[in-house]
Amino acid sequence: MATRRHFTQEYKDQAVSLVLDSGRSIVDVAKSIGVHEMTLGKWVKKAGSSKLTGLGWSEGRSDARAA
Repeated sequence: MATRRHFTQEYKDQAVSLVLDSGRSIVDVAKSIGVHEMTLGKWVKKAGSSKLTGLGWSEGRSDARAA
């Protein structure tokens, strides 16, 4: 049985920054740092929703035209 790996928030933030700041794909960054692409994708999504929430967006809204 595989053991679950735990990552610090700092590690997650750096991984997300690699995706957002470098323009590289989630798949590319995930392969280069040895993390599953779905895991990194969740971190990126969570970081994006946190920024939108901080700007007055609700977590359920992803489109400026949503009512």
